[in-house]
Amino acid sequence: MKQHLDDRPLPFPTLSAALAHWAAATPGNPALTAGPEELTYAQLSERVFRCMAWLAEQGVKPGNRVVIVGHNTIAWVVHYLAVLSLGAMIAPANNRLNATQFADQVDLLEAVLVLADDAHSEIASHVPAERVRRLSDDNQSPATAGFPSPDPRSPALISFTSGTTGKPKGATLTQEALAEASWAFVRVLGTHQDDSTLVVVPMFHNTGFVDQFGHMLLLGARTDLLYKFSTKESVAALSARPVTYLAAVPSIIRLIMLADGADKALASVRVLLYGGSPMPGAWIDELLAKWPNLRPFHGYGMTEYGSAVSFLTPEYARDYGESVGFPVPGTSIRIVGEDGVDVAPGAVGELWVQGPTMMQGYWRQPELTASKIHEGWLRTGDLARVDDGLYYIEGRVDDVINRGGEKVLPAHVEAVLAGLESVGQSCVFAVPDPILQNRVWAAIEERPGQAFDQDAARESMRSGLPDYAVPERIEVLNPLPRTASGKIDRRAVAARVQGLAAQGLARQA
Repeated sequence: MKQHLDDRPLPFPTLSAALAHWAAATPGNPALTAGPEELTYAQLSERVFRCMAWLAEQGVKPGNRVVIVGHNTIAWVVHYLAVLSLGAMIAPANNRLNATQFADQVDLLEAVLVLADDAHSEIASHVPAERVRRLSDDNQSPATAGFPSPDPRSPALISFTSGTTGKPKGATLTQEALAEASWAFVRVLGTHQDDSTLVVVPMFHNTGFVDQFGHMLLLGARTDLLYKFSTKESVAALSARPVTYLAAVPSIIRLIMLADGADKALASVRVLLYGGSPMPGAWIDELLAKWPNLRPFHGYGMTEYGSAVSFLTPEYARDYGESVGFPVPGTSIRIVGEDGVDVAPGAVGELWVQGPTMMQGYWRQPELTASKIHEGWLRTGDLARVDDGLYYIEGRVDDVINRGGEKVLPAHVEAVLAGLESVGQSCVFAVPDPILQNRVWAAIEERPGQAFDQDAARESMRSGLPDYAVPERIEVLNPLPRTASGKIDRRAVAARVQGLAAQGLARQA
């Protein structure tokens, strides 16, 4: 098997070069919108140039680190592009960090400037005030002098991968790697200048600034910004200003497709990209039945690789929906066992990846970098297998549930749960046990208008799973806790269910 790819080469070595080109070639075309406000490419370029002058007045120089935190606004995008265009390094921050975690990241970077919007002033409260500036449209100065173009080989972006917990890990990408990562979506999705997208995820996430905005910028296409995700606001924005391309995790797509007004909201969407987890086959069938012109793509990626590692194209979506598809052009993949040797086809091992969008390393953490990069290969930490050219992610190395010596992959159990009519979404996790090492528990989010019956669910699951993999406890959590990007937060789910169980409140199957 193989996928059909667009062979258009990367047209610009940096995002800054793309902006300059489109501002000259198509100055009146819409580039960026947020609610009623719209900027053409000429207007966006002018605003970025004036913001560069303002940043230079603040002392920002090439190679400096600048942290940005805020909701999805035009000001966020303008400052992001201005920092890149100066040859400095931008670090988009998770806006769900607490003040201590945020300060730790700023200290690790030795950032010369922190940009925070009004809604996130508290998150920067532990950073010295002289290093903090308000993220605002007012950060503009007369651009009286030109600026040199950034070197495509210079470091441009530091993206943190630890989420809301754990030690900060800043993956560093070059200007060119960032452009290559964005162009990968063009090569696979076949998008063009007349396409458009709405960013419903936080802009600090790769899906926002690579998969969508960077992708559209390289094409000279339009990006719409949703200030902050809610199902109602997403549907309203999609209905008011139709787009052809939408990207999100399956949980967000599921919320939109089940919402009132979904028919109109998704009517114009031609390309649907989902990632973070597979889309259950039942959901794919439902999407295609309601919107037959929609082309669903499953993307698998990671921050340390710029974003996309592989794609499953629409022709395989129905029959191979659990697969993450084929490697991105220019990307090489290995499946490696615990002994460091490639496993046999069909066997499960750790997925290793190599290619032009790979990070240089973790910012000023050489030991951590050495544990992640082995002889030029990036160790993803994901368990995978390959079957007839198609790759399948079987879970995280550290998520595998060892129940009395039997290995249980949460993704397998979640796929079975997804086939139950009453289940909207699910999360399977391990609970420590002194005898078995781990037990299998789960939590589900009910589908609107449906009631979940645990006894019936477990009985149904026995036909698709070995008995040791059927969850011993299934708790209904409406809604399931999610990360800032919309993915189900497995750690938070486990903590909440175990907390309820300790209080004697969790339902036992």
